Amino acid sequence: MFTPKIKRIAHVVLYVRDPEASAAWYGDVLGTQITSRVGDGPYKGGLFLSFGVHDHDIALFPGGSDEPKGREIEHIALELDCGKDLDVLRRVYATFLEKKVKIHEILDHGIAVGLYFFDPDGHMLEVFAPLTDGTKETIDEFRQGEGKADPISLEPLTT
Repeated sequence: MFTPKIKRIAHVVLYVRDPEASAAWYGDVLGTQITSRVGDGPYKGGLFLSFGVHDHDIALFPGGSDEPKGREIEHIALELDCGKDLDVLRRVYATFLEKKVKIHEILDHGIAVGLYFFDPDGHMLEVFAPLTDGTKETIDEFRQGEGKADPISLEPLTT
């Protein structure tokens, strides 16, 4: 039996109340750019967002209601390109606080530190700073840590 080797999350699709407003939020908070818009069909009004490398990383389709959303997914994890430098995550944290992003928690996973937060539709996201090189040893350390998720305090870095 063949098992595919998955390298990364290619993209995430979210139903949101207002794709344009959500796209503006994702652009402001995470630096995404709109790469395409759905012109017609059942997803008309949908937007595709990219972090600048792939054609799209997040898609926002119209849907939902005024009821809180986000229960469909636990969270979406986004790896921070930081070279194992936790100060980069501290700068992101300071920026999020400045932009009044709703922060849920900060967790030490042993192999990474994750900053969990919510988008305007209640979807939880995580931006994490890897503390290892992502090798087989990282998988072993993660396994040994048994899903370590210890709440920690992280000092925001404004410079």
